[in-house]
Amino acid sequence: MLFDMDGVLVRSDEVWFRVVEAAGSRYRGRPIARDEFMPTFGQGTAADIPYFGLSCSVAELDAFYAAQFVTHLEAVWVNPDALEVLQALSARGVRRALVTNTVGPLASAILKHAGLTDWLEVCATADRVAEAKPAPDLLLLACRELNVLPSRALMIGDSKFDREAAQRAGISFAGFGGLEGDRTLQSLRELL
Repeated sequence: MLFDMDGVLVRSDEVWFRVVEAAGSRYRGRPIARDEFMPTFGQGTAADIPYFGLSCSVAELDAFYAAQFVTHLEAVWVNPDALEVLQALSARGVRRALVTNTVGPLASAILKHAGLTDWLEVCATADRVAEAKPAPDLLLLACRELNVLPSRALMIGDSKFDREAAQRAGISFAGFGGLEGDRTLQSLRELL
């Protein structure tokens, strides 16, 4: 099973809004408004730069996001079902990977805060592939590292970027929180 991080295992949309808002002030001279941010949530750093008109490189923006985000970790909501479900899947021998458009150092900090680090065998993060979701690169990386064929994997995600990446990778998709997919989940417990 491949899990998106934000919106599935944790929720940090408000934290991300504050971070992206600040990036607008720093790299375009004016803050990014909430209505600009919301439709883009989860698209990845490389897509943020042209979309918001930021004057920086991907590396600069990743570093800025990481430095800003960790100052708000206490505001990250952890899905109360995440730990129990990951532990139960582990006990059943189900392979588990994180597949996120977040960069590695920041994903690690979030997972540590959430207490989930030890229950994910692979962390496929945006800084490990050429293209983040909606490209299939992250999902295919996770499958390779888990030694699982894409046709035998299930991606759990909450955004159109997750769904498109799964489709492009030939992986079944479970939409979380009402998002349509091959199946739809309201709770992670439904995976058990």
